Amino acid sequence: MRNPGLVELGVSRDEYKKIVQRSLEPHRFEILEKKESWIRRCEGWMKDLLASGEQIDPVRIQPSLELVTTPAQHEIWRYCRLLGSIPFNRGCGRLIRYLLRDNGHEGRPLMGVIALSSPVLINKPRDEWVGWEYPRDVELKRRKLLCCMELSVSMAMPPYNHLTAGKMICMAVLSSEVRLDYFKKFAQHVTPTGLSEGRLGLITTTSLYGSSVQYNRIKVKDRTAYRVVGYTSGFGNSHVTEKEFAAMELYLKEAGKPIAKGWGTGRSYRLRVYTAYSRLRHGAPMAPSHNHPRSVYVAPLAANTKEFLRGRAEQLDYYDLSCAQLVDLWRRRWLEPRAARSDVLERFRMAGANNRPLSSELQSYREKVSPAAAA
Repeated sequence: MRNPGLVELGVSRDEYKKIVQRSLEPHRFEILEKKESWIRRCEGWMKDLLASGEQIDPVRIQPSLELVTTPAQHEIWRYCRLLGSIPFNRGCGRLIRYLLRDNGHEGRPLMGVIALSSPVLINKPRDEWVGWEYPRDVELKRRKLLCCMELSVSMAMPPYNHLTAGKMICMAVLSSEVRLDYFKKFAQHVTPTGLSEGRLGLITTTSLYGSSVQYNRIKVKDRTAYRVVGYTSGFGNSHVTEKEFAAMELYLKEAGKPIAKGWGTGRSYRLRVYTAYSRLRHGAPMAPSHNHPRSVYVAPLAANTKEFLRGRAEQLDYYDLSCAQLVDLWRRRWLEPRAARSDVLERFRMAGANNRPLSSELQSYREKVSPAAAA
């Protein structure tokens, strides 16, 4: 199932990836510029948490999930997330963050960062996989979406990304520990519409560049953990800069058509503003497509997830896999074969998140877009 955007442009996956990243660059670096003083302050102590490949013995790597709850953990998470090429957007709704740490080495270096967040309301491939139909299942879907979460951030840190830490992230979120963390945080939480739910039955995620090496071929006890079920239609707002978005908000406010913001006001605030602006300013039926469709993956946490989400089962028959079991599976299936390859180990030894800190990235970008200003 090839990415429609890639097929339409007639380019390779690597070329398509560069095209998408270039379109997102202005927004990403605009965010980095706003946070520059914070970034430079963090870099003073973050370097001690980011290992280089020369410091790590693959045999001793021991992944461990760490639930993010403290201000210091949130700062670590935010800095690492900003290293990604996709602009960071906090969004709204439910959110659980994790750090993936390496307990096998001194200082417990960071292997990756993870976020589970409220899924989007409209996702045709997901809804078709579940079997939800419009308008018949509107109320059912509204209730059952509380049993779903989106793997919105799954970033492996260098050098661990060379040893498939991304696969470990994908497997870790399927663990019983994550499911129980979800229950503890949301079982007693009541939404603005009066709903409460602590059972987690489905993880969904998307890949910006199409079929993903990170999500593909992950098997847990002979079961394919992540299944690609289709592509999004190519609408979104990641490419819209903060300056452009602020101008849209101001236009709507001055026109007497401001968009409500906050929990319970609807789907993505940014997307609602973008859509309303496009309709009012340009007479368009919706916000313009960026023509970068994402592949949609589903990862059921129970044998009867689909039946439960369709209202045909009262309880979830969980697979019930511990993080320790999933670490063991990852080690045997992915880590050990990769670490046995000399070419992979060579790249691993040379890598490290400290090799290119965010402040250095920001300076390089300034020199590229405006050499005189950067000087």
